[in-house]
Amino acid sequence: MKEMTYSLFPKFFQNCTADQLAEVVLDCGLDAVDLVVRDGFWVTPDHMAAETASFVKAMHRRNIKVEFATTSFSPDQLAEDDTPLRVMADHGIRSFRMSYFTYTEHEDLFAQMEKARAQMHRMAELCGKFKIKAVYQVHHGNRMLVQHTYEALALVQGLPAEYVGIMPDPGNQFHEGSDNWNKAIAGLGAYAAAVGVKDGLYRYRPEDAALPNKGWTKSWAPCQEGVTNWTVIARALHKVKFRGVLNFQPFYCSDRPDLLIPALQEEVRYIRQVMEQTEAADEAV
Repeated sequence: MKEMTYSLFPKFFQNCTADQLAEVVLDCGLDAVDLVVRDGFWVTPDHMAAETASFVKAMHRRNIKVEFATTSFSPDQLAEDDTPLRVMADHGIRSFRMSYFTYTEHEDLFAQMEKARAQMHRMAELCGKFKIKAVYQVHHGNRMLVQHTYEALALVQGLPAEYVGIMPDPGNQFHEGSDNWNKAIAGLGAYAAAVGVKDGLYRYRPEDAALPNKGWTKSWAPCQEGVTNWTVIARALHKVKFRGVLNFQPFYCSDRPDLLIPALQEEVRYIRQVMEQTEAADEAV
């Protein structure tokens, strides 16, 4: 499992310069950082070519890999203009997080899934031209069409795993009821392209016990504190010979960088330890 990439999704480090971000990545024990393509970040959609070159160069000066991109590109956008695919491929990006499919309450669910699958087929064809992979992240929320791994698998089953993949996300899926991780990751197999590394926990407020939620809410938490069994996930990833991206998404302490960085450092240590112990245990059998 040493072939996995430990990459930071730097959403909450937006105010850092590229050099400052590189320091964060190294201080936290990570070996890679996402190329975030969004307005207000280091790389913007309107200046993607020049800014991607500058960002990647800044990270490579510190021996930090930039192989995964966080974007909102849809198949329709890339069919109209495939420049983003060319730019990413030219700068060593191997895979990118694509746009989401939204759910419409008054439209047949299976019809919506069929439309989404057709879009993934189109995306696979587009990505095949540039030898790059589009990754669909499983997300929570009422507006999301795909909230569980099995729904995600239905989008890509039978399509070339070299060009489309899935990012299961235990933190997101905790908000929707989680998954059986052994079955989910085994089912994805080669389509497991990345894992969203974040977690959550339950909080109880007795003063809210009479409310419909009975006082229970869900909050983000570092993986070492959350409810997810990461050892189970590590074992499942090892069984499918996962070689993708572990995408650290530190949503906790998002407004407190003084707390965020120490928690992220501990989270990275924890996940590395779980992965290494799992690999060592399997090799000893």
